Amino acid sequence: MKNRDFLYSEKFRKYLENKQEYFLKKWKENFWESLGEEAKRFFTKEVDRFQNPVGHRIEECFKGLIEVLCGEFEWEKAQNCLERLMQLRAVQETIPSRALNLFLQLKRIIREEVGWEIISRFGIEEFLKLEDRINALIIKAFDYFIKFRERLYEIKFNEYKRNTFLLLKRAGLVYDPMEGMLKSIPEEESY
Repeated sequence: MKNRDFLYSEKFRKYLENKQEYFLKKWKENFWESLGEEAKRFFTKEVDRFQNPVGHRIEECFKGLIEVLCGEFEWEKAQNCLERLMQLRAVQETIPSRALNLFLQLKRIIREEVGWEIISRFGIEEFLKLEDRINALIIKAFDYFIKFRERLYEIKFNEYKRNTFLLLKRAGLVYDPMEGMLKSIPEEESY
């Protein structure tokens, strides 16, 4: 999809910009609740980038994505936020449906809170453009999630190979070209 497919009318864009903080607040609340009480308390306690880098990154990415959804659609900004967010989600979650559920939560919040108001004031076309933006983010987020999961598995596999090699080397069962030939067990010399 091209950016022009996502263009809102000026009135609708202004309406969304006015609702931006509200959407951000509700989306973050919903997201933190889904992580559990202990995680919510830990991540929301401090949003300083040095004392809580994960909480800071999530805060920053959510804010950037809401700005993209409610204002001018900028793929570069959206991709940057999605990539950074999915990097975290790939480590936190094991399956894509759980990692990407946060976008479905956002859709639900918008539908329940202002869905009918948007449709009655601006028409179904504007509402569908908003949903199309979210759908585009979900699809791109899935790509990033898979990319980072593959990278994570690659790292785990290489670590497994390295550990196996080290164990075999210690047992004297592999040839290491850096160290030369295997040492043979010296036979007792006969006199």
